[in-house]
Amino acid sequence: MERLKSNDRLEGLTGVQETLSKELFDIGAIKFGAFKLKLHDLHPEAPLSPIYIDLRMLRRFPQAKLAAVNVYQELVSPLKFDLLADIPTAATPLVASLSDRLGIGMITPRTDAKAHGTGAKIDGFLNSDKGKVVLLVDDLVTRADSKLEAAKVLIQKGLVVNDVVVLVDREQGGREELAEKSLKLHSAMTMTKMLDFYIRVGQIGIKDRAGIDQGLQDLNNFLALLKQQQ
Repeated sequence: MERLKSNDRLEGLTGVQETLSKELFDIGAIKFGAFKLKLHDLHPEAPLSPIYIDLRMLRRFPQAKLAAVNVYQELVSPLKFDLLADIPTAATPLVASLSDRLGIGMITPRTDAKAHGTGAKIDGFLNSDKGKVVLLVDDLVTRADSKLEAAKVLIQKGLVVNDVVVLVDREQGGREELAEKSLKLHSAMTMTKMLDFYIRVGQIGIKDRAGIDQGLQDLNNFLALLKQQQ
């Protein structure tokens, strides 16, 4: 396998981000092939994705999960917020661990209808929380739909949402869609940087990367055309 030789962090990843990248590869959370995304529910004609990042696997592996929480902690350290809010369900166990680590309360916006119990739209919400700043946390971002829906629920209850945090940005329009709604995305890693890292450490080859890049470009071209038509 072709491999780039360098001891430098060419991708700009921090030490904890490199550790997480290695863990994700080792637990099989990084998958290569041809995959449907949430996008394909509405647009089955879209090109398939050549890479799938399954961060739900983190809950199964404590060491990898710890690496993810370390990355979140590093990422959120400069931000100002009163509460954490997870986007169910991929990020839920990660945000729960981050909440414990930081000693900051966690709430969960519900975008599904809850007909039983109190019918609460936000789990853990108190009336005294109105006006507090909430940091919205998810595992990754492709498009921004689920983030915008969650932010809407929080804002409707009188909470303030300025920032969205993810481990991985797939770089397929989510950042720009959030910015259009005055929400700032903070991502620990981009998919490009992760792929660059995997080449450097010999986990994928340069020729393999070329095929992945072409598949992503085909998908991005479809997304750009879709946006023009909206």
